[in-house]
Amino acid sequence: MRRLAPSALVGSTALALLAFSPAALADYGSAGCGLGSMIITQDNILQIFAATTNGTFATQTFGITSGTSNCTSGGIVRADKEQEAFAEANLDALRRDMARGQGEYLDAFATLLACEADVQPALGGFAQDHYEAVFPTEQTTPIQALYGFKLQLSMDPVFADGCKRI
Repeated sequence: MRRLAPSALVGSTALALLAFSPAALADYGSAGCGLGSMIITQDNILQIFAATTNGTFATQTFGITSGTSNCTSGGIVRADKEQEAFAEANLDALRRDMARGQGEYLDAFATLLACEADVQPALGGFAQDHYEAVFPTEQTTPIQALYGFKLQLSMDPVFADGCKRI
């Protein structure tokens, strides 16, 4: 007869107790987003398998970052792409607003950076003060300006805390 190692026996016992405990029969709710939530959609004990699938294949982390796999309509990657598209389409107007320290394009950009309402009024003055760092030459590309501005914001504690997508 084959003997189980003590650690395997303890692990098997714990798993069996978990599987048949009253808590295991309770409604677990959503296991979160990711591949598991796309395959297993029932809100019951099967959500354990959805969570395991998400953890095994790291689809939840990828989904949160990219905004896929039922995770979110946003995501870090999508936010960056939206910011890049905005900078590309509105570079001249954004450049003017940053030079003046105010304007609707700068306000819209603050929204894309997820700046909190109490931080947004200070953004204009900050943009004006850091204009030369963001636009060092006339040939500065929209992407260079975007990431130059985000770099400047990230070095300031007020904006680093107050703008969630920099």
